[in-house]
This record gives sequence, structure tokens and C-alpha cells, in this order.
Amino acid sequence: MAPQLLVDLAYALRCIFFVVPDAEIAVEVDPRTLINDLTQALEYCGVTRASLGVQSFDPRVQRTINRLQSFEQTAAAVERLRRAGVRGINFDLLYGLPFQTVSSCLDSIAKCVELRPDRLSVFGYAHVPSFKKHQRKIAEESLPDSVERHVQSETIAEAPQDAGYVRIGLDHFALPDDALATAQRWPIAAQFPGLHR
Repeated sequence: MAPQLLVDLAYALRCIFFVVPDAEIAVEVDPRTLINDLTQALEYCGVTRASLGVQSFDPRVQRTINRLQSFEQTAAAVERLRRAGVRGINFDLLYGLPFQTVSSCLDSIAKCVELRPDRLSVFGYAHVPSFKKHQRKIAEESLPDSVERHVQSETIAEAPQDAGYVRIGLDHFALPDDALATAQRWPIAAQFPGLHR
């Protein structure tokens, strides 16, 4: 979406709905297309959380899924978003991708942790070429078998916890001071903010 269209949309939504001043306003961002004008538009719109699709930092995996995105691009996007006042940064990761290995999963997690996003979401890749036509270009033999996929799943679930993230449910992780982690530790207190802990 062009920056001006995003600003127009945010204005229209605020005209139609009452948006409380401390509302969390979240967007999904492709780090490859986060130009300065778009970053300024996000700041102007009051965006407080951005989710960045990372998937994997393994170049071979990225080439196969046609999503070339360097660590440097992602780091620059995170820095721009934080400068623009976006308080919450989420990364989306995938396991079970073509040519992905346990080692490349661990490398991607390590690089993510280096950028210290507030939250990590980890999903299994769903290969359904009958439904998603672009997946027909991916050779079935490039996909990890069920044993490798299971090991990737377990590894990618342990690594964030080893780096200090709190596991939230099956596939989400948050820094200990993030609201998701706090709510998990204090479920009653999270529902009643005035309650003393």
C-alpha cells in the first residue's frame, strides 16, 4: 500500500470508529519494501506494533521460496520502525521449508534474537501446491521428511526459550517483559489491571 493511501485509510478508520488513545495499532510489514516514506506514514498513523515476515535467513531456502531478504535488510527495517516509535516488533519464522535444516533453523533464530524482537511466531510450512499455485515450482524432494520436520519443530521451539523468551502456547514466544508473557504469568492480574501483584 502506498504511504499516502495508508494515511488516508487510518484517517478514515478514525473518522468512523472511536480509537482509544492507547490502542495497539498493528501492521504486517515486508522489510524489503519498508522505504522511508512508508516508515513516516506508519509513525503518522500511530502504529505501535509491526510484524515482519522473516521465514528464514538461509539464502538457499530464500531463493527456493522466492523471498530474498538479507539479515541487513531486516535489521535496517527494525531500526527504522523503532526510530518511528513502533514499540512492539514481531518476527514470523517458518520451519519445514525447502532445503531447510536444523542448523539453518538455529542460525535463523540466532539472527532473530540478535535483533531482539519482542515476539516470535513460529509456524510449520504447509506445502499445498494444489491450492497455492506458486508452490508448484517447489520440488517435493527439497522438503524435509517428517522426522527432520519434527526435529526442526522441536529445535525451533527450544531455541527462543534458551535465548530468554517465554513460550506462549504452541508457537508464540515473547520477551519476559512483553504483555503476552506478563499475562501468562499473571492471568488474573492481566484481566484486572488495578489489582496489585
